[in-house]
Amino acid sequence: MDLGKLLNFVRSIPKEKLKTDAGLKEVIRDLGKKSGKNFTEQELNNYVAQFRTMARTENVGSLISKLSKKGFDAKELNNLKKRFK
Repeated sequence: MDLGKLLNFVRSIPKEKLKTDAGLKEVIRDLGKKSGKNFTEQELNNYVAQFRTMARTENVGSLISKLSKKGFDAKELNNLKKRFK
């Protein structure tokens, strides 16, 4: 899945689903299906816990920094910054 498709998917998620664990599991399950993966209940629980931790501790700047360490080039990062504004 390319970055544009992922960002469009993220934009389409109703904010109410991000407030409950059941909603988060549904979103993660849907994203997994779109990428050809099926998650176990334990995997879903782990991803929900990771999301909750990131929601408390991360911001756009720190996420972009992590993406640059993972190999995203400067052009891709600038495109991301523009989309978040």
